[in-house]
Amino acid sequence: MTTWMALPAAAVCVSVLYYATATVAAIRFARRMASPLLPLPKIAPRVAVLKPLHGTSNSLAANLISFLEIAYPRADFYFAVENYEDAAAEVPVAIRQRYQYASITLVVGEEPDCSNHKVAKLVKMADRAEKAEVFVLSDADVSVERDYLKRIVGELISDEKIGIVTCAYRARPGGSFASRLEALYVNTDFLPQILLAEMIEPMHYALGATIAIKRRVLEAAGGFRAVKNMLADDFYLGNFTNAQGYEIKLSDSLVTLTCEEKSFAEFWHHQLRWARTYRSVRPVSIATILTHGPFWALMLLAISRGSAAAFAALVLVIAARLAMSAAIVGRVLKMPEMLTELWMVPIKDLIMTGVWFASLLSNKVMWAGRQFKVIRGGTMLEVKN
Repeated sequence: MTTWMALPAAAVCVSVLYYATATVAAIRFARRMASPLLPLPKIAPRVAVLKPLHGTSNSLAANLISFLEIAYPRADFYFAVENYEDAAAEVPVAIRQRYQYASITLVVGEEPDCSNHKVAKLVKMADRAEKAEVFVLSDADVSVERDYLKRIVGELISDEKIGIVTCAYRARPGGSFASRLEALYVNTDFLPQILLAEMIEPMHYALGATIAIKRRVLEAAGGFRAVKNMLADDFYLGNFTNAQGYEIKLSDSLVTLTCEEKSFAEFWHHQLRWARTYRSVRPVSIATILTHGPFWALMLLAISRGSAAAFAALVLVIAARLAMSAAIVGRVLKMPEMLTELWMVPIKDLIMTGVWFASLLSNKVMWAGRQFKVIRGGTMLEVKN
């Protein structure tokens, strides 16, 4: 074997090993998902559900309704928009007529001097939720099951050492090719990475799909204002909480995202933002390129000028990748309808390799129509045109 072939050959081996261990982690998590709910006290903690909104989508109303139909005795719902010109403001106003029994508050406006506009809304909502003992925040594209709050609050209060409960998530496509790529990324890339990391090390970060945090823990971590200028606000909120001596628990349940990217460019910019975010908070994540099996197998095939051994390696990599994806999508996520989409996984993997290389070229990201520059420590500054 030549020196030029050593790296791609080693990366092919690393990729196959990663596929196998990530599958094991996912199957272990699937067993946890069947665990019963933990009991709540007679008087359940008062929960403030915080939903920062920006713009509308086909699934927004259904996502918000899934929260309003949660079976939990003491929950207040806060929705926030930057101003009344945001079309998202109309959605909670409209559904409030249908759910008149629910405690729904629309907060308009943002905390000033926040680079992160999502956190600017969270600050405003938390200030209004004076009676809350627990804050539960999640992104607007998330939908949940009826037992969602009972499960995560039960997990949160089960141990004094637990400061945050966070949720992994699965994704459903909205119909476009770009949304199908996005859903495949979440289900076959992001989810297995999270489950594998949680299996081998304690969590010291949280995931934006759900963060349930006790009020006193949030205050000890500096409140939402502590992450007002952070790109990866969810990561740092968990990180600051962990630094105070509290544990972060990955819930035994999943929430669901609806992917609604309409164009490949939208998908590309979203993935580029995520890739640069990961690199800013965990520089070691740059090594994930070693798990891009199809890329390395094709490189090996090219360097060896189409040798039989390299072709066999390519077949092995693709077979292992598809087996992992099928196990996670079918057995863990229980989304059999997405099994027919798995032929796209190797194509998506090669696109993600392109994203990885592109992420090295700049520290600027696009988010909600705004451009930001990420500087040392994960802080972001808005770039004015």
